[in-house]
Amino acid sequence: MKELQKLIDNFNSLKIKERSGLTFLEIAKCPHLENVWSNILAFYLNPNCEHNLFDLVLKSLFESANIKIAINNFKDIRVRTEYSTGLSNRIDIVVISDTFILGIENKVGAELYNDLEDYSNTIESLAKPLSLPTYKIVLSKNRNNTSNGFINIVYSELIKNIKKNIGDFTTYSETKYLIFLIDFLKNIENNINSQSMADNLEVINFFHNNIDKVNKLLEYHRKFTADLVKKLDAIHYFVNKEEILTVLSSTGKTTQFGGPGRFIWQGEQLIKYNIVVNEISLFYQVRIADYKLVAHYWFSYAHHTYLSKDLEDKGIKETTFEYDETNENIALEITRQIEIVISIFDEKTSDHPNH
Repeated sequence: MKELQKLIDNFNSLKIKERSGLTFLEIAKCPHLENVWSNILAFYLNPNCEHNLFDLVLKSLFESANIKIAINNFKDIRVRTEYSTGLSNRIDIVVISDTFILGIENKVGAELYNDLEDYSNTIESLAKPLSLPTYKIVLSKNRNNTSNGFINIVYSELIKNIKKNIGDFTTYSETKYLIFLIDFLKNIENNINSQSMADNLEVINFFHNNIDKVNKLLEYHRKFTADLVKKLDAIHYFVNKEEILTVLSSTGKTTQFGGPGRFIWQGEQLIKYNIVVNEISLFYQVRIADYKLVAHYWFSYAHHTYLSKDLEDKGIKETTFEYDETNENIALEITRQIEIVISIFDEKTSDHPNH
């Protein structure tokens, strides 16, 4: 245990880079819409736009594709989205300059089912009058097999190169567009489930160097969690349901004491009871939290929450049970609390069930 404590202390001492908070696209409820990503990319791919980041994204894209090209004349560069093809398909982004033609098929969520031959022919026809070189890229979250001269670049590679190159462009950039670009990159990382462990090489090395101890810690975690699940099973068994039903029936009112009782919801182990006295309905739940058992309640209808003060005055509030408390004692306390809930509801309801 001393070794495991030292392991935890060493892990806590690491300088871990965390990402938190919603991106603008997450706030707008469109974090993974392909056309939105394409429009934002088109804006930053155009060196002439007001972001003043010039060819940062375009240069990083070519670098990701291992294409060596000098971009000298920004003024003649045009960027189009949803560019129509010869067969009336649409290429997500086309970059047209006096030295090259670039076509980009952006794949965020859908599979690569597009007619790449049609796309390729359209790009080649744009380049043919001036005999310009063409570049064809499928930009995607995951690796894809391509054809007809298209090469695949994954977003994680593009993001890495943008971050590497961005320092050369920040001096002249427009601040708000720089902030939004960084936020957009974060949105992509969140969407592809890449919390960028590459930013946390210290953590990777920690796991590599302590694999045996980490596995031992996980083993104890699994055993402890399994014990808590068994504890929930036993507590549900020991809760005196017959006594609760007797107390309910003594009110002479319309009552109910139901489940689901002991169950699993979305992977979480729970005990939940529904207590009803006339028109008042309350759910009482016990769950596992931070290696302890926590009991709490909520009303089925918001207009009954005024009764929370009466319940709290009688000691009915969120209750934490330690692991070393016996199952019988915890079940006894849960039974006691539920009976207090019933007595208060009995006081607060009329004898007429439909009141």
